[in-house]
Amino acid sequence: MYVVKNSERALLVALIPLAVVHAVLLAMALLGAYALPSQATMPPPDKILIHYTGRLALDGALLFAGHLALRQFNICSRTAYALMGGAMAATSYLLAMRNGLLMFAPLAGSEITAGLLPTAAGALASFLYGQFAGLLAIAVAPEAAMPATAAAIASAAAPRVFDGPVRVRTSIGAVIIAATIPAVLSAMLVFTFMALFGTAGPDPIFTAVLPAQTFLTVLIATIVPSSVLVLAAHHIARALGRGRGGEYAAIGSLVVGACVVLLTPLLPIPLMFLFLAMAVVNGAIMGALYRRFAGIEPVPLPEVVIATDPEALVGADHPSRRQHSVIISS
Repeated sequence: MYVVKNSERALLVALIPLAVVHAVLLAMALLGAYALPSQATMPPPDKILIHYTGRLALDGALLFAGHLALRQFNICSRTAYALMGGAMAATSYLLAMRNGLLMFAPLAGSEITAGLLPTAAGALASFLYGQFAGLLAIAVAPEAAMPATAAAIASAAAPRVFDGPVRVRTSIGAVIIAATIPAVLSAMLVFTFMALFGTAGPDPIFTAVLPAQTFLTVLIATIVPSSVLVLAAHHIARALGRGRGGEYAAIGSLVVGACVVLLTPLLPIPLMFLFLAMAVVNGAIMGALYRRFAGIEPVPLPEVVIATDPEALVGADHPSRRQHSVIISS
């Protein structure tokens, strides 16, 4: 039997999507408060930092508590961890809203929708924790009627090996991780452009708000198409019998690049090549990330054959499949 390990490194990795989402929501909230004349005064930087780290620490504590609870029940599936992470992130949001820990309360009638993005980030964070922490074999307690021998415990904890055919899994969590790449890269490009050329204007708040707004806009616009393209690249790679990370990156870049060529034939040539270059990079990263987080599984056995005539159970290369008996009638 296996459980997910306790890992500080995996917890830090799991906090990345939560940190990004809280930063984006905080920047958008600051922009909304800045736009209102009654709230034009920005909170001091110390208050913003304390609020941000406090929300992140609460999410991390609840996520680790959920992990410990799943360990008690010997649950290690990625689906269970994703559901646990979503529930813990939603609980953190409710606690923050009920106890006044939100810097800016959501508008009336938007309390539920404001918690959807943190909940999705929590599910993704918990999935990442289970991925990076790894599994630990534990010994199953022997029954009362059976003597507890050291050999029995060692054999129960010994890892199993498998040398049969394998293939890359179809993983919803890996699809979601890969599908966020266009939004992340777009936000990074906007932030880099603004930092280098100083296009944010006189107010520094736009330096943080515009990349955050770009991230949300691109994420909403591309999450579904990117997921479809990642699944298409995955199934093409599986059909071709390819399972390495580099092969997934190459197939992902080809699929996304072909989609851009088909959808933008009327654009000017320089703009088309710019979109094509971005698509190739995004596709390669999405394909490689999907392969990294999806993992492998054994190839399933063929379907059971239902036969009503035993004489029909003849192999494809058997002579009776190519020859026919002849009966000469008088």
